[in-house]
This record gives sequence, structure tokens and C-alpha cells, in this order.
Amino acid sequence: MDNLDFAIYRYLSPRGEARFWAGRRVIDPTIPAREIAERVGVSENGVRARLRGLADQGFLRGNAVGVNPSLFGVRVFVAELPIEKPTDSERVLRDLALVEGVIFARDTLDEGDRNVRVHFISSSDTMTSRRASLVRRLSPSGQLREPQPYWIPSCERELSPLDWRLLQALYRTPDATMADIARAVGVSLKTTVRRCHELAESTAFWWTHGPDCEEYPLALVRLDLGETSQREAVAEKVLREAREWIPVAPDGFGLEPAKFATVVAGLVPADAPAVLERTVKKLVDIPGVQSVHRTFALGSMSYPAWFTDRIAEHVPGRAGSG
Repeated sequence: MDNLDFAIYRYLSPRGEARFWAGRRVIDPTIPAREIAERVGVSENGVRARLRGLADQGFLRGNAVGVNPSLFGVRVFVAELPIEKPTDSERVLRDLALVEGVIFARDTLDEGDRNVRVHFISSSDTMTSRRASLVRRLSPSGQLREPQPYWIPSCERELSPLDWRLLQALYRTPDATMADIARAVGVSLKTTVRRCHELAESTAFWWTHGPDCEEYPLALVRLDLGETSQREAVAEKVLREAREWIPVAPDGFGLEPAKFATVVAGLVPADAPAVLERTVKKLVDIPGVQSVHRTFALGSMSYPAWFTDRIAEHVPGRAGSG
């Protein structure tokens, strides 16, 4: 991935900011190549060629759809299972499918410590404890770090019967064209495009990289600051000092922005260790930065069953049109 690939990869994210809602990075597959070309300063055909190259390398292989848990009155929690051997990670990722409410897990290397970060749904303290206990049973060491709330912006839109049908079609076939979705749901293309745009804008759902994509070829770098008041100044300094940096949006890190304003995060190329180390050295030297943490993605798995069942409960018969 060279500098142009990196720039194009960045602007697949809305506004060029990375967000990780319920684990996977949010993207916008509907963004025109023309718009990306204007941002990165190359031709539209050049962007299309680079996108094909990224797809051939496995970095852009299909899409997935994430559904906002707030539509069902539940929250996401994340817990970490310490991992010592690669074979343990493979087994844990496979066996997590047996735990109801688990929706996503990522195998990570965080400053030398390997963990599987498990995202699961919960509607109460009792349920959180019960599901954490079930996940702990899968731990090779019997250990599980205390589950923490994983913040995602709420969807305030009240979905109509048609909205639910569109959401179901998108969730089932995230790579389908809008024309395919319109035919599946039985409404006009114009209505489908408009409603899907409204659903995405309200964060009822979001597109992400597909499950067959290679994990993002970037390190997630988190800067912890001494004071909340330093956040904006440090973020601006980072963008000047670290050109190869995709900023993580304040609402895209699983932390409620108003409560964790001392964190600045971004994605940095990980396939060139020398570049990564130079970037980290620059970040460490920025005034106000107390510590720098690097996280590398080693693999992941999604578990769609919970959302599939909950969406089906809201989808009416074909008679409803919304």
C-alpha cells in the first residue's frame, strides 16, 4: 500500500475519519470515485484502478452491514480474552459462535499483549454478567478482563415497516445494488435510494468492510493525553506531523466523546515498520502526549445470528409498505 493507496483507503471513510462501530471500520461504498479523486488529486479512472488493486490484494473484498443496537434497546459491551498461542485464538473465534449475543470478535496484538476482543449485546447488568461468564469459559487461561461499555451513537429515527424491510434486505445482501434491493423489497429505486440514505444518515445502519477482507493493513495508534483541554491542539499537531495518519473520529472509538476527550487515535500503515516507528516517535514527542499504544489486527469474525433474529421480528408481511 503506497501513499496514494493509503489516501484512497482513507476517503472510503465518511469525511475521511475512521470509525469502529461494534468492531469493524465504517466505510461508505456509495461514495463516487469522482469525489475521492477530487480529494486525493488524481483522475477518476486512476481511483477506480487503485480500488481494483486494493480489492485484488484483499483489502476491499466485499461489504457488510452493521445494525445499530439501539434500535432494539440494547447496548454493546466488549471484553478481552488473553491469548498465549495462535491455536487458542482460532478456537476461541470459532467457539464464540455458541454464545448468544456475541456479535463480533477481533484477535489483536496490543503492545506485545495478544487478546481476543469480544463484542456482545446486553440489555441489563444481569445479562452482561451471564454472557461474560459464558465467554470466560472459552478463555484458555480462564481469565476475562471486565466487560466495558462500547459506546455507539444512538439512532433516534423510528423505523417504519418499509424501513425494516430495507434494513433486512441490506443486512442479508450488503453487496447488492440499490436496484437489487428495490426489487427484493418491492418499491421503486428512487424510494429505495432515498430511504437507505436516510437510514444511513440516522445511523440505523452502516456499511463496513466485509468479513472476507484482509484486516485493515494499518496499526491503530492511540494517544493518551494529560488534559482534556489539550485534545484539539494535539489532534491538529498530529495531522501536521504525521502525514500518513487516518484520524479516528471522536465518536468512532467505542468511547463516549464527552467522557473520554483525552484520547486521540488514528490509523497508520503497518506494512512498513520503519514508517510506523518514525511516525510513533513523532507522536511521542508532541507536547501533551503521555503515552502511545499500538494495536495490530490479526484476524476477526462476525456473528450475525443475533441481529438476523431481531430484525426478522420487526419485518411485517408483504402487505405493509411504510
